Amino acid sequence: METGTILVAGAGGHTGKHIVPMLIEQGYAVRLLTRSKSRLVALYPNADIFEADITDAASLRGVCKDVQAVISTIGASLDMNDFRDKRSFHEIDFGGNKNLFVEAERANVQKFVYLSAFGGETTNTTYTNEHEAFVQILKKSSMKYAVVRPTGFFYVNGEFLKMAQKGRAMMIGDGTARTNPIHEADVAKACIDGLTSTETSINIGGAETFTRKEIIELAFRVLGKKPVISSVPYGMMHFASKLARPINRRLSDLVEFGSVVSTKDCVAPAMQTQQRLEEYFCAMAEEENGV
Repeated sequence: METGTILVAGAGGHTGKHIVPMLIEQGYAVRLLTRSKSRLVALYPNADIFEADITDAASLRGVCKDVQAVISTIGASLDMNDFRDKRSFHEIDFGGNKNLFVEAERANVQKFVYLSAFGGETTNTTYTNEHEAFVQILKKSSMKYAVVRPTGFFYVNGEFLKMAQKGRAMMIGDGTARTNPIHEADVAKACIDGLTSTETSINIGGAETFTRKEIIELAFRVLGKKPVISSVPYGMMHFASKLARPINRRLSDLVEFGSVVSTKDCVAPAMQTQQRLEEYFCAMAEEENGV
């Protein structure tokens, strides 16, 4: 693909904030799609920033004008502590990306790179099903596409460090399920590589494989604390998901997803990377301690 304008949807998110500088460094012109322009102006004062609500199709009109390719990392937050926005995974992960794809088709965009989740094709949860429903739209279109499927992000596993800082961590099941979590910067690189790759499905994981329990123990070890871990049965979390549904559908769906993936192996082909989870935890602990 010739160097041209790339639209980054979700530019202010955990992965998007790595994608943008990488694209600029590689000589691409970028347009940033965000729900809140003020959040990005300070970071990129001279950038082409398009403010819109991805769930509002009318607000997206013109976002893909003169755009060569789209990288979408748009998705409802996986932060268990942030539920101010109660819109569902269906509204954002499926509906929002569908709205963006319609605009991309209207503007004759050459390629759509979509950030999904590893194992989504075989994991029956609302979160993964909404991702896969959008993937089906890509597959049925005539546009070139690439679906990037990472394992768990480092920042999501960072929740275990926060638990360890409070003195006790919760583990779903017996903790023997294995995974190789991946740094957001590595996911960003894979998304950019997807612009020129001939692969339509790019499965990626980090260099290290852990059991879920080993990740929690690592968080305690970084803090110099003895691990204190409470194991919660999968069935109890499944029941909690059902109880939460009438109150907050997205919280319910997130608990459902977390419960399922925490109790099954999730190991993807490892990227060549220098990123290590222990170093990530150490940097996170230093940042929170103001070092």
